[in-house]
Amino acid sequence: MSEPPDPRSPLAYSDPAVNLYAHDIEGSLRFYRDVLGFAETFRVPREGVPDHVELRLGSFRLGLATFDALNRHHGIHTGPGPPRGEIALFTDDVDGAHGWSTSKGAPSLSSPHDFGGYVHSGIVADPDGNPVVFTARLPVRPSADTAHRPTFKNHLYNIYTSDIQKSLRFYHDLLGSPETFRTPKEGPPDHVEMELGPLNLAVSTLEALRRDHGITGGGGPPRGEVVLWVNDADRALGWMNARGAPTLSPPHEFAGTLRGAWVADPEGNPVQLVARSTPR
Repeated sequence: MSEPPDPRSPLAYSDPAVNLYAHDIEGSLRFYRDVLGFAETFRVPREGVPDHVELRLGSFRLGLATFDALNRHHGIHTGPGPPRGEIALFTDDVDGAHGWSTSKGAPSLSSPHDFGGYVHSGIVADPDGNPVVFTARLPVRPSADTAHRPTFKNHLYNIYTSDIQKSLRFYHDLLGSPETFRTPKEGPPDHVEMELGPLNLAVSTLEALRRDHGITGGGGPPRGEVVLWVNDADRALGWMNARGAPTLSPPHEFAGTLRGAWVADPEGNPVQLVARSTPR
């Protein structure tokens, strides 16, 4: 038996990642692995249609998991609805990346355009409708090379929120993610970027998403999550609960070697706390 969770102990985590839920995980693999060039690093089960596949692009760890497996293994039921987050990939050729992806069948959500006085972006949808943003800081010189797979220099996982201050209290204050950028610099922000270890994480207002890109998001079931590896999932859950984060799924064993628990951020997005199993 393990000792009961100590809510006074600070949360220690490592190796953060992002999971996206998918109805057709093979279709999502074809988009992220074959079109965008993510490298597959792990899948379970190894034979047949997988429940979960891990991918990597530079330092960015992306998982794809089925809606069915999320419900079956963890008791969390979710499904399609307005997007609640996006993956942003930084590239020197936004126009070319947008053209390359649409030529491979990805629907365009927003053609390449300047906004905010500091960014040039184009947005496509993955097979489940999640936005994928190709972006560059201004000034840029569009080259629109659509014949070759784009090269990506960095990444950002962006979470949409109706109350950005509440989201900042969770991701910045509670999880301790240092702030690296915000706009505008004065007054209530539209967008704030943070470093969650090697994961570049941002929160943005739903109003800015509509105003700057013409995309309506939010209000639907969760479609993805932030994953935090911890030494003890039970203790981590106790620490989060003591600070107001509600439990979505209590600690339990899964995948043969893992023990995990889920909490919700202020917008209801899942945050997974996962550890290697130990005898309990």
